[in-house]
Amino acid sequence: MIRRALSLSVLLAVVLVAPASAQAPERPLDVVRFEAAMSELGKLKRSSDTQVATRKRQAESALAACRSGGQGWARIKKVRSRAQRNAYARGAKALWAGLRDAALENAWVEVYTPHFERFLRHFATPLSDPVLQAGVDAQRARLAFDRAAYSYGTCATFDAQMKKVREFKIGGAHGVSGDYYAGKIYNGFVRYVSNRQQAAARAHWGPRYESALDAASNRLKELGANEGQANYFAFAFKG
Repeated sequence: MIRRALSLSVLLAVVLVAPASAQAPERPLDVVRFEAAMSELGKLKRSSDTQVATRKRQAESALAACRSGGQGWARIKKVRSRAQRNAYARGAKALWAGLRDAALENAWVEVYTPHFERFLRHFATPLSDPVLQAGVDAQRARLAFDRAAYSYGTCATFDAQMKKVREFKIGGAHGVSGDYYAGKIYNGFVRYVSNRQQAAARAHWGPRYESALDAASNRLKELGANEGQANYFAFAFKG
């Protein structure tokens, strides 16, 4: 009985001191690398809130110079036709508002870009899982899109667009009114920002990258990654 009791005690001790790997398998190295990079990125972004706010104020201040004055507006004021002048003024206001929105977005892009680049450097050695690696590649494309989609929100852009302003004769060639040509320029002002962002998307973004981010997020959860970080991954390169 003593020998049997001793044997049971030894067996119980072996079970209790069994290595953790025998009880719960280690998480894949890809997951460990991902969580470390995401944790660092989150901290860097949170620590940069004040910088983003400052950059936004600077952008607002810089754009104030062309909100209602400057070279561009001087060009509009020289147009004698009231209808054409008013069309240009409405278009200029719409353009300025769009450039302001772009400038405010670009504030966080400028501040966060070094953090995003640091995140991507964690994966200079590719991940072993192709689905996760495709997600990282999609974030690299997202950074390129962010830079192209918001980097032009300046008075220099506004004034450059205002160089298109000109006065057309009321009775144009083939009987087409000059107001028609002024209207086309007006439309260009109104659509300028959306056209720039569409061009950025064509060059750097698209549904396949969105799908890659969603797939990587799901794959991370399958591999046992922190669920909050996995869900946030698709939005990590946004403001």
